[in-house]
Amino acid sequence: MSTYTASNDSEENNPEYIFSLTSNELLGAIVRGEINPVDLAKMTLANRGYDKNGNWVGFKK
Repeated sequence: MSTYTASNDSEENNPEYIFSLTSNELLGAIVRGEINPVDLAKMTLANRGYDKNGNWVGFKK
């Protein structure tokens, strides 16, 4: 498991549930290395205007 510690004890921040709604097809692709979840997380944060530490950096112009 990871060294991540949630900021609170909500299920929303529990890493054990991160893939609970992910299809078996996508999970298999992740395990096989066909999808990089780290790259997807980085892209999602950037699309939301946040850096890797969760700090607001705004959107690119």
